[in-house]
Order: sequence, then C-alpha cells, then structure tokens
Amino acid sequence: MSSEPESVSHPVSKTMELDRARERGLFSSLDVQFARRLGALFEETSPEVLWGLALACRQEAHGHVCADLRRLESQGLLAEQEGEARSFSALPEGIPLDGLLAELRESRIVGHDLESTAGSEVEPLILDSKGRLYLRRSYSDQVQLAKEIHRRGQGADLCVDWPLAESGIDRLLTPSHLAGPGPDWTRVALRTGLARPLSIITGGPGTGKTTLVARLIALLVEQARALGADAPTVRLLAPTGKAAAAMTASFLSQRESLGVSDEIRLAWPTGAETIHRALLRQTRRDALGRARARPIDADIVVVDEASMVDLAQMRELFSVCAGVERLVLLGDPDQLASVDSGAALAELCSIVPMLAEDVPVLDFATRAVEIASVEPRLVDSIVTLRESHRFAAGGAIGRLAAAIRAGDAELVLSLLEDPDLPEVERVEADSVAAVRGRLIEAVREMQGEIEAASTPGAKLERLSSRRVLCAHRKGPLGVEALCDVLDDAAASYRKTSSRAGWWRGKLLLVTRNAPEQDLWNGDVGLVEETSSGLRAIFPDSEGGVRTLSAGRLPTYESAIAMSVHKSQGSEYDVVDLVLGRSSSRLMTRELLYTGVTRARERLCIHASREAIRDALARRVERDSGLSELLVELES
Repeated sequence: MSSEPESVSHPVSKTMELDRARERGLFSSLDVQFARRLGALFEETSPEVLWGLALACRQEAHGHVCADLRRLESQGLLAEQEGEARSFSALPEGIPLDGLLAELRESRIVGHDLESTAGSEVEPLILDSKGRLYLRRSYSDQVQLAKEIHRRGQGADLCVDWPLAESGIDRLLTPSHLAGPGPDWTRVALRTGLARPLSIITGGPGTGKTTLVARLIALLVEQARALGADAPTVRLLAPTGKAAAAMTASFLSQRESLGVSDEIRLAWPTGAETIHRALLRQTRRDALGRARARPIDADIVVVDEASMVDLAQMRELFSVCAGVERLVLLGDPDQLASVDSGAALAELCSIVPMLAEDVPVLDFATRAVEIASVEPRLVDSIVTLRESHRFAAGGAIGRLAAAIRAGDAELVLSLLEDPDLPEVERVEADSVAAVRGRLIEAVREMQGEIEAASTPGAKLERLSSRRVLCAHRKGPLGVEALCDVLDDAAASYRKTSSRAGWWRGKLLLVTRNAPEQDLWNGDVGLVEETSSGLRAIFPDSEGGVRTLSAGRLPTYESAIAMSVHKSQGSEYDVVDLVLGRSSSRLMTRELLYTGVTRARERLCIHASREAIRDALARRVERDSGLSELLVELES
C-alpha cells in the first residue's frame, strides 16, 4: 500500500474540522454551509481558507465587522457547550496564525483592499494588513463610511450670523447655562451644530440631547429668516419605530415649552420616521431592477439613538445625506450597541483621544474671521453633554452610572451597599425562588397602583412607574420564565387568570411595527376593561388614549419583564435589574450601564457581588477597523 505525502491528504482530513467546530457550538450550521458553498463556487479546497470563510461569517453574526485574527489568537472564542460558555481556539487545530494568514494571502478568493480588486469584484473576503478578515460587503461599508465621515469632518464651517446666533442662544438657554466654572457644553454643542456640516452630540440619559437639537432648529430658522430665506427643511430619524415615536413626542413637547415664535412653530418638524423607512423611500429601481439610492432632500437631518445604528445602515445614511447641509447624530456611546454588526457611534467617539489629548473648546465666531488659517477637524464636530437632568450627578444613580462607565467595581459595590443611599441597592440573588418572591411583591404593588387609577390615561401613566429588566431571555431568571411567573401573580392579584391569555392588567409589548395602527416595535400597552369589554389601551401621539381589540393588535408579548436591550430609550421610576448569581458572556459593562440608567428614582439590582464584578470587567467588543481608518484619514 503506497503512502501519500501529508500535503495530499491534508485538505481531506482537515475539512472535518468545520463539522467538529459546529458540534462544539463554535460555528453555526449557516457558517459551515456558507464556507462550503462559497468554497465550491470558487473551487477553493484549502481547509484554512474555508475556516476563514466560516469564521468571518460567524463574527459578523455576533456583531463584529470583521474577524480580528490577531486578537482572536490570544483571546479565543466563546461558545455555548452543554449550557455553559467555554473558550475555544479561533484557529484551525494545529495551524499557527502565521500559517493561516499565509494560506489566506495566497487564496484567489481573498483580496487585500478595494482598489486592487475593484476590477474583478469577485473576492468574497478581504484581509487587511493588521490581520483582520472581512466579508467584502462589510469591508466596503467600512471604507465608504470612513470616507463620508472624513469628508464631512473636513468640511469648512457653515455661514452663521454669530451676533444673531449668540443672542438667540442667550434667550433659549436657562439662567443655569449662562454662568459657572468650566465650559458650558450645551452652548458649545449649539455653536457646533450651527457651524459644522457634521455634529455628533453625545451624553448619558437625561443630558438634554433632543432638547438641544430643538433649540438648534429654532436658531437655524431665525438665521434663515434674517437672510430673507425660507425656513430650513428638517428630517427627524431614529433606528426603531419606538424611538421615532419618542422623538416625535419630544419635539412636539419642545415646540410648546421653548416659547418660540409662530414663525418658528410653522417651520417645526411634525414627526420622526425610522431610518429603514427613510432609506426605502429614497430607493428607486431602474429598468433592470437594480436599486439606486436618491439623495435626501432636506437641509438638516437629525438622527436620534445613533448608538443603535449598525455599520451598513450608517453607511447608507451618510450616502443619502451627501447633499444635506447639516447632519446631526445624537446618542450615548456607553449604551448597548446595535444588534447587527458594528458600533459606529462608539468608534467615532473613540477617535477623540487618539487624535488629541486635549480637544480645545472652539470659538466658532472667532474662527469664522480666521478661517483661512484654521483647518477643520473631525474632533471639532464631537461634543459630549455632561450634566444629566434625569438624575443629579451627585445623586446615587448618577454616581453609580459614572462608576460603571469607569469600570470601578469597588466603587459600584460600595454605592450599592451604602445605607445612606436608599435610591440604589443590591439584593443578593441567593436563590431563584427568593428573587422571584421579591419581584412578585413588586408586581402586585404595581398592579395595585394601576387598578387604583381612575382613568385609562392615568392607568397608562402607571406603566412607567416600575419595570423588571433582565440580562437574559432564557433561564430561570430570564425574560420568558419571569413573564410566566409574574403574569400569574399579576392576574391572581386582579382576581383573574393568566391562562386566559387576555386579562385585566396584562402588560403588552409590541414586537412588530404596525404603521396602520400607529404601533411600533417596543411600544407598551395595557389590557383593561372598557365600555366595549376587554381592550388593549395605548397612548396616542397627542397624549390621549387609543383602544384596540385583540384582533387588531400586531404580534406582542408580555411586558411585565423585559430584556435590557428592549428597554433602551425608555425610563421608569423604579427598576428591578435582574442579573442573578452567575455571570455570562451577555452580561457586560454596557448592559449594566444601560439597565441602571433606565431608572429615574430608585434602582434594585438582584445579583451577587461576583456577577457585578464580572459584568464590569467584560466589555462589548466589536472588531472593526473604522476608528483606525478615520485616524489615518485625519492624520
């Protein structure tokens, strides 16, 4: 029997590694099928290249823009096996990183940049010089977005009548903004929005980001009228229907509270829409069915909750806004990022310390005179609001949020266990039964408040009084299990049964956009007895109440417990944040921060000290090269 060289049998023996990796939970069936299908299409038999295909697919599904091979070599990959998260090597068995990189560089299906492969456009993978492996589409999105951001960041300051602007700013800001030590960041942000083609206004919950943009719109209308021009057209966008509805309500409220003139009121934007719908509206197909995006026709585009916008959507957004004079992004980079790949806002904000240790507070009025000697920079467009109006920085929740952002575990735990700070507390998650027992009592108290309210509107207001937020959907302390247990307790309190599925006091969470009913994914309503029988009641856009029968509702689930992800953009008087005794890879600093900052008045974290420590030590890592590309373009 003749023996063949190992190199001949190598591809055959190694192809089984994909199956073994799938069995361990490292790759999904989709990852393996994707690798093999593309391998067959391009006649690629190298097991290392097939592994790279599966790995790139897997990482994108987990929210990464690429597979950072050098990072993965040292840190490995987490995968679920037998109900536990375990770490596995991200490289094929027996293959060092240099060997994998060499195989990838030699493959005909791996390109190295868009320019060198633009003629053929066949390579499904891109491997950059830093050892990051991309699916071609993701690499293209990253490069195009970086160029669009750089173009706006390098744009010259816009024309502003600064004496008129400063007079307007003084009038619109409260006395607390007009004096005090240190920069007035609200004033700085308004000046930035007036002067720069791109404004990135960040800050934690309650720092007044949407209030600031309302003031900015009022100032821009004044500027236009002073020049005898038409009022600027404004488009308000948000990543989800729920966020768009909240943005609409906020801007309508600001129109009334700012005390602006009738002229400004007439020019005020009347509603927000989702980014997805806006992009669809701009898309047209040619005779061959190919999609073509038309530019957005507006003077100002404002995007709220920008931390939830993924890389591909952000790239599309910047593309259709190429002709828009002012693009304003609002968001909190410390919150959870988008469900899909990328964390564009966080990466944008991360370039500030890379480009300048101390970014000066710019005087745009002076710069307007000396513009020839001043080179615009992207960092000039980024402003962080620091003062929260939801909770005082010196209050317990504000201090706790700051400690979480800093990752200071000892300070976080000491604040949670300080008897002089009753607004925040940690309760030991000694057992599932104990946690559930405490939550049942909280739910009964909330149902009592709802039942005691005399009008449907008052009942709906009670829904924001308290909420149970969970780190997980599955498990004994996850959303699904807690919803069953707490619904039973709530129904029993209301002297009915949750098994009916439709009962007085049931909290509803809409899970699909339904524009015809003006209901959006994330909206919360309540089932109550009305003159027409049991109906779902929801707040309408004008502060009233709408009633809908069960048959008219889109898909929904119980809202008595929600995931932290679903709670983004919402706030409640009291929050019960359920982490449990043990940590998991889903429990991160960003998740903890997002859950904590949903609370307005009081917070209770049901968790062990170890679970909190582990969550603080674990950051959401989204492999990408966007920030490095931006720094290279700026340098």
